[in-house]
Amino acid sequence: MLDGVDLQVEAGEIFGVAGADGAGKSTLLRLLIGQLPAASGHIRILGRDVKEPGLRESIAYMPQTFGQYTDLSARENLQFYAALHGRKAREAEASIGDLIARAGLRGFEERRAGQLSGGMMQKLALACALVSRPRAMFLDEATTGVDPVSRRAFWQLLEAVRGEGVAIVYATANMEEAERCDRVASLQGGRLIREGRPQDLVAAVGADLCVLAGPDARDSVPTLLRQAQVDLAFPVGRQVKLWLKPGARLPALQAWLAREAPGLYASPATPGLHDLALRELALAERERGRA
Repeated sequence: MLDGVDLQVEAGEIFGVAGADGAGKSTLLRLLIGQLPAASGHIRILGRDVKEPGLRESIAYMPQTFGQYTDLSARENLQFYAALHGRKAREAEASIGDLIARAGLRGFEERRAGQLSGGMMQKLALACALVSRPRAMFLDEATTGVDPVSRRAFWQLLEAVRGEGVAIVYATANMEEAERCDRVASLQGGRLIREGRPQDLVAAVGADLCVLAGPDARDSVPTLLRQAQVDLAFPVGRQVKLWLKPGARLPALQAWLAREAPGLYASPATPGLHDLALRELALAERERGRA
C-alpha cells in the first residue's frame, strides 16, 4: 500500500523509483498506467486523467516479466504490437526496421523470442513498447537478471529515447541504475522518503563516508563502533566502509587510528545511492531495536 506519494515527471526525463522488494514500486507503476484504481488522490499522465481510455495509446509499460510471445520471432512480435496499436502496415514496417537497428536486434529479427538471450529479450520488450511511439514510458525493473554488457546497451537505448522527449519512469532496486536517472525517488514501506537528483540526495546526508583498510580491518569493527567518531560500519571484502557521525571529521578518526591501531588507515570515500540506502536501512533497524 502506498501512502502520500507525490511526484511529477517532466518530458525528456528519466525518473527513477528506487526501493527494495516490497517497497511499493510495482504498485506505483500499476497505478500510474491505470491498471490499479487509486483509493485516494489524483493521477494525471500527459495532462489527462489516468482513467481516460484514449490515454493508453500514448503510454507504454514494461512489466518485470517478459510479456512478448516466445513462439513468435522478434520481427513478428514487433508487427503484432504495431497492429495492436493501429499502426498502418507500411508506416509500421519502417518503424520496425528502425527499432530493430536501434535495439541491436539486427541479425536476430527472425529468431523466435524464446530463443533470445535475456539481454536480447529485454531489448525486444523495449522495442515492442516503443513501436506505439509513446510519449511516456513506465518500466518495472527492466534489467533484472541481465548481464552488465546487455544492461549498458539497454540504457544507451533508453537514453536515446529520453533524448526524443519521452518521459520515463524507471522502477529499480539497483542503486547503480538509480544513479543513472535524472532524478530519483526513494520508496520505503510504501512511503516516499526523499526525491531529487542523485548527487543532491547524497550531499544532503550530512555525514562523511570513509574506507578503512589494513590487516584485520574487519575484525576491528566492534572496537570502531565504540569510537566517538564512527556511527555505522559495513564490511566490503577485506575493507570496511565507515559512516562517521554527523559533525565528525575524518582527521580525528585518522589521529585515533594512528594512536590505537597503527596498522589501519582510513581514507575518504565518495558515497553513492547504494551506500545511502544501506545507511538508512541500518539506522531504521537501530531505531526499531530501541523502540
